[in-house]
Amino acid sequence: MIRSRRGFVLLTAALLTAVTAAGTAAATTAPPTDTEPAGTEAAGTESAGSEAPAPEIGELEQTDLTIGLIPIADVAPVFIGLERGIFEDYGLNVTTEFAAGGAAAIPALQSGDIDLAFGGYPTGIAAVQAGLPILISSEAVRSGDLFAGLYSMPDSGIEEPADLAGATIAVNTLDNIVQMAVEAHLVDAGLSLDDVTLVEIGFPDMVAALETGNVDVIAVVEPFGTIARQTLDANLIVDMFSARLENFPVAGWFVTSDWAAENPNTLAAFNAAFAEATDIAVNEEGALAAIVQTYTNATPELAAALNYPNMVAGLDVEYLQIVSDFMFEQGLIEEEVSVADMIIDNPPPSSVTDGASDGTAADTMAADTMAADTPASTVAG
Repeated sequence: MIRSRRGFVLLTAALLTAVTAAGTAAATTAPPTDTEPAGTEAAGTESAGSEAPAPEIGELEQTDLTIGLIPIADVAPVFIGLERGIFEDYGLNVTTEFAAGGAAAIPALQSGDIDLAFGGYPTGIAAVQAGLPILISSEAVRSGDLFAGLYSMPDSGIEEPADLAGATIAVNTLDNIVQMAVEAHLVDAGLSLDDVTLVEIGFPDMVAALETGNVDVIAVVEPFGTIARQTLDANLIVDMFSARLENFPVAGWFVTSDWAAENPNTLAAFNAAFAEATDIAVNEEGALAAIVQTYTNATPELAAALNYPNMVAGLDVEYLQIVSDFMFEQGLIEEEVSVADMIIDNPPPSSVTDGASDGTAADTMAADTMAADTPASTVAG
């Protein structure tokens, strides 16, 4: 599937069509990949400032939750929460459904097949511009060093972004944050999406597609980037979230406005449980490597070698506005979207790790495309 030059604008019609189609089910149950991932576990750092008090949560409107997510390292806190009974402690029975990406999960949210969806922020912002009632309920991931990258085979001759002209590039879904990052690096190299062909391939299948020559380049996240390096000696073309995209907001949790209004206590319980699990992921040595093995079939050695992203909880609206500003400045959306209008009522406090929000992303983009500051807050490094 090939993406047009203004795919995020065209996504408006695509999302509306998918949402109204009968029987649409974007999030599908899938077994973990059989590929053994590789993976450098981020050392946790102390929280900046005092800890927020435990939230007071009323009677849950709904106790059974189905959440859509991607089987990648980013969602480790969810599986920590499940394994350790944290969601149960908050009265929740959580079922996970694997999807190819956030763009696939939006129709499932609208149809009620899932209650919350994990996905990249550009997908949610594009959905809002399409007129869909999508809200952000919590942050989840900010970029980290080499947790995502573009890779080619060692004998391909594709060694840097300038070499990508004419290449076929695999992205997990079109019109998402991975595609946005790919385009940013193309533009910085004097190219555009017109110079490449994008194809949709799920992250777990990308390494095999690169090895067999079905694609020239994969745009992949952990654990599959490390797998490509270790098993194929793949060439790292560029760290996906580097240069202008360093410390960029990556992904979070989405809900529909109707569901959030009908289930405020349930949503508060999920956010509190997710924050507690994220704190463990950030601060407990070995927690990430141990849990990633359970849903990706990683060996202990490979899981410990991963480059994990910065894992966060809560909401920092100013910081998230970076995404909408960037998309608008790059012509990926027709009108700028105010992220403040996409936030749930009574949002959870930001909890991010020192070092993840050091102002780099905001300062860089302020010089290039906007005026924005990245506030300090608490994440896994």
